[in-house]
Formats: sequence, structure tokens, C-alpha cells
Amino acid sequence: MRRPNAMDTVPPRRRRAGREQLLAAALRLFLRDGIQATSLQDIANASGVTKAGLYYHYKTKDEIVLDVLKPLLDALPAVTRRAEAHRTHAAQVDEVLGGLIEIALDERAGFAVLVNDPYLTQLLSQQPSMRQWWDDTAALLLGPDPDDQTRIGLAMFINGLPGASRDPAMAPLDDRSRRSHLLECGRRLLRPATGT
Repeated sequence: MRRPNAMDTVPPRRRRAGREQLLAAALRLFLRDGIQATSLQDIANASGVTKAGLYYHYKTKDEIVLDVLKPLLDALPAVTRRAEAHRTHAAQVDEVLGGLIEIALDERAGFAVLVNDPYLTQLLSQQPSMRQWWDDTAALLLGPDPDDQTRIGLAMFINGLPGASRDPAMAPLDDRSRRSHLLECGRRLLRPATGT
């Protein structure tokens, strides 16, 4: 029988997690438990790092939240800028809807957190750039003097994208068909009550 030595009593060293590993773990937890219910210790544990290791990269949970969603938050204003370049309202609407669909399908987990987490809604409302993006995007989509049905249609479209992208009924559809159907649904939802 082998005699234990000092090395046997030393706990294995934790693997150092990089920023990407921290962000991936945080996103999984935010999606599963919500941002408010996820602690920095939860993120550290899920990443396989100490809390001190997490603090090396981030000082607050809000910093992590914004970094987790950075690709998505950077993509949203780009969609609006592309839409503003179109001359007709219909083309602007199609550009925004198509862009939102792409983001929702490409960044499914992040988009679900963006749309569904009340903590994030509050956090982003404190970000002047995000408030401006939403105002610009809503104006493009709704046009001047929108009716209540069109406003509700916009809310239904944006809030429904995460669910539609996860719906098993969409699994047989190829990407092009999925995007086409989602775009048509968005057009219908944003059609003014008096329009056709």
C-alpha cells in the first residue's frame, strides 16, 4: 500500500477561466434563473473560478450582463441605421423586422434574456444609447401617429421572437423558410388597424 504524501492532500488547482467562459456560464444562468436571482458566486462556480478570479474581469453583475449581451446590443443599432437608409416605410419596416429576426435566431439565448428578463429592461432603460435605439426603432416601425393595434403588434412580435425560435414546430423549416414566415408574421402584426 502506497503511503500518502503531501501532494495527495493538496486540492486540485482550478482551471483559470477566461472572459469567454465566464460570459457563457453567466448567459446560461441568466437564461435559466434570471439575472436578479443569479449571484456573482453562482457565475464563479459555474465558470470554475473563484469569486476573486471573477472580480479580476468584472466588478459588478451589471458589467457582466452588459458584456454578455454586447454582441446583441451592438447589432441592434446597426439594424436601425440600415433601415434608416431606405426611402419607403415598407422597406424600413422590412429591414428592421428582418434584422431583429436574424438577431433573435443567431443570438437565441441572449435575445430571450433581452426580451424576457425584467431586470435587464430596467438596466437598459438607464442606458441613454439603448433608450435612443428603442425610440428610433419604434418610430421606424410604427410610423407617425400609430394606433393601439399597431403598438400591440410590435410588442407581440418582439416578445414572441424567442418563443417562435424555440418552437419545435419550426424545427422542420429551413432557415430561409423560417425567416420568411417570421417576417410575414411581423408585417401582419404591424399593419395598422385601418390599413391592408
